Amino acid sequence: MPIDDYSLAAIPLEMTFHGNSLAKGTGFVWRTNGQAFLITNWHNVTGKNPNTGQHLSPHAGEPDAMTVQFDLAGSPLGQRGPVELSLRDPAGDPLWRQHAMAPGVDVIAVPLPKLAGAVLHPINEMPNNSGTVPIGIEAFILGYPFGIGVSTLPIWKRASVASEPSVKISGKPCFYVDTASRPGMSGSPVILRHRMAIGPPTTFIGVYSGRIGSEDEL
Repeated sequence: MPIDDYSLAAIPLEMTFHGNSLAKGTGFVWRTNGQAFLITNWHNVTGKNPNTGQHLSPHAGEPDAMTVQFDLAGSPLGQRGPVELSLRDPAGDPLWRQHAMAPGVDVIAVPLPKLAGAVLHPINEMPNNSGTVPIGIEAFILGYPFGIGVSTLPIWKRASVASEPSVKISGKPCFYVDTASRPGMSGSPVILRHRMAIGPPTTFIGVYSGRIGSEDEL
């Protein structure tokens, strides 16, 4: 059986401070104008609740780097190797880009350097059906609960769209999905998989923020 393109899109992450592990999460690659970015949650790279600004961990850990698992050129699909990305410059300023409404919008983009030997699978270059997203429709969250992957590929967690996608929540461009969240899923891509689609069978609909402030997070 062939590997689904979208299984290749979701990438396992580990946030660290001075080489010490703080938390695990998920991300994916987006490429525009020739520049590739790693997309994940703001709370993954800051260790803070995007709604309150408070630290999510009792030890107040804030990552300074992220270990990302990319596919290896010349290896079977899904066989990955680690790349460490700095999250802050020597002055301590963030190297990521964030939404104008951040930290309230829990999404960031880390510009990726040229990575020799790494194969990227930008999600925006995969076949995508740009249809509407109705409330109640089934969705999938592709990520790494507890840092676990099947042959280093993500788990597809079933979810449902639980609020009207066109209606902002507290003025923010987001909506709710109902799912059994687990630590490690933060930053996962969220997709629809259409059974009777005309054209591409998949719609990318957003980035999963997880259960912010719960024991499932950092």
